[in-house]
Amino acid sequence: MRQRGLSIAGLLKASDKIEAQGRLGRRVPIAIIDIGSNSVRQVVYEGLSRSPSILFNEKVLCGLGRGVAKNGLLDEEASERALTAIRRFVRLGQQLQVGETHVLATAATREAGNGEEFVAKVETITGQKIRLLSGRMEAELAALGVKSGFYKPEGIAGDLGGGSMELIEVNGDVTNGVTTPLGSLRLQEMSRNDLKAAGSIARKTLKNANVSWPGNLRTFYAVGGTWRSLARLHMLETGHPVDVVHGYSVPAEKFASFCRKVVSKPPDSFKHAEEISKNRRPLLPFGAIVMAETLEHIGAEHVSMSAVGLREGYLYSLLDDDIRKQDALLEATTELSILRARSPHHSRELAKWTDDAFRVIGVTETESQQRWRRASCNLADIAWRSASDFRAEQTLGIINNAGFNSISHE
Repeated sequence: MRQRGLSIAGLLKASDKIEAQGRLGRRVPIAIIDIGSNSVRQVVYEGLSRSPSILFNEKVLCGLGRGVAKNGLLDEEASERALTAIRRFVRLGQQLQVGETHVLATAATREAGNGEEFVAKVETITGQKIRLLSGRMEAELAALGVKSGFYKPEGIAGDLGGGSMELIEVNGDVTNGVTTPLGSLRLQEMSRNDLKAAGSIARKTLKNANVSWPGNLRTFYAVGGTWRSLARLHMLETGHPVDVVHGYSVPAEKFASFCRKVVSKPPDSFKHAEEISKNRRPLLPFGAIVMAETLEHIGAEHVSMSAVGLREGYLYSLLDDDIRKQDALLEATTELSILRARSPHHSRELAKWTDDAFRVIGVTETESQQRWRRASCNLADIAWRSASDFRAEQTLGIINNAGFNSISHE
């Protein structure tokens, strides 16, 4: 029988409700509203999975923690900005048909004398019970975030927020952790914007922050917006070829030297300063002080930047054990294959065929090389819609900027 063409308009008319083809079906969006000391952010994920994709991500720099160190109270204007943002986030969640919303609050809300009053207002707006995280819980969730975003991480995770900085050991398990008042916003206030005084406060505070390396590797996993901005500036200044912060790894001594440079000269004087958020720039020197002093205090050898932290750690804590054990890289590349390839089944067949071929030929792979090969099979056909002469270039561009977890930049 002769086929008849069907236009996009015809497709839309043929279905009362056409589903978004760039999303995986049967996943219900899940949202986290994260009330931090510096920013209030909502992230909506496509669904609860081992490698969650972000549907919506927006932050408002409210500065809730500004004033807590000085007078023990949340700033009134900052509270109103936060509540306005949260009202908007709730409406956006409704539009995105979010199934669950989880509201987390950290140091500023926890420690402020008027924190309970603020919590009550947020719970009225969201209709959800707030999880008011202790310093220990913040550290544990940051470490779980690192576990979710790195392949078999081993070292110490540090999470720098506006009001506190947590350090916690990460290996097969999440173990000992400490919380300190070295949040970038709080340190700025405690030092009265004096960088020399801030350095003295950081050194004195860290003397009582006792964490140990859980294994042989001395990798420091850095979590937090100010540290990500610091890493982004370093990437731009050094011409790093991969434009993704997550997984960016630098020798600790080299990064500490850069941090001291950020402290010694105004952030705006750097060549690529304009590419860093204007609201983040004033806190960069204080984040740099905490980073440099922490690296020296713990004796780190490498710094690895993490774009995942407390929020992703909380999602990871909700997963069943069998889902947690999945490989985040293979899960993410399989999803991309389902969404982009002509036949996702072929990707699996290609992985199985190369498994057999390498065994027969006698090719020996490391565990990491095997993962990379199977991930490559998943990505082999994701650019088939491009003109044939440009498919390799298009595929490389997607892979290079996809921001996959659990794989290094190299």
